[in-house]
Amino acid sequence: MELYNKEIRYIIKVQESNGFFPKFPRELKRYLYDRYLYGNWPWGYSYGELYTYIWDDAWAYFNGRLDTTVKPPVERAMDEIRDLRELYGDVAAKINDLENYITELHELLWSHGLEGSRMLHDESGEHKGTYAEFNSL
Repeated sequence: MELYNKEIRYIIKVQESNGFFPKFPRELKRYLYDRYLYGNWPWGYSYGELYTYIWDDAWAYFNGRLDTTVKPPVERAMDEIRDLRELYGDVAAKINDLENYITELHELLWSHGLEGSRMLHDESGEHKGTYAEFNSL
């Protein structure tokens, strides 16, 4: 799914027509589509961000400072897999840390004779020391 096809095309036309840049050559357009077409997953781009990024790339290109080499599809896919693995690892570590923190807070409440509305108890009403909603999944 090409998320920013229309936006990129429109921004290129606007920037070409403002008189600041000459017509964008094919290699620059190909580079811009390759770089921005699918968005900055999972965050995406606002129109202003996308406009600014394309402006910056065009400026660098017309000043001879932009390498417009496009990676082959397999290499791009491998880069994306690596990036997703890193994101997954970061999120898994944060989830684990938050789960441990929740357990610690519930134990602290229980040790002071308090309990949260979601604390899990066994049939006798004893606190099990875990978070009810999380453990019922």
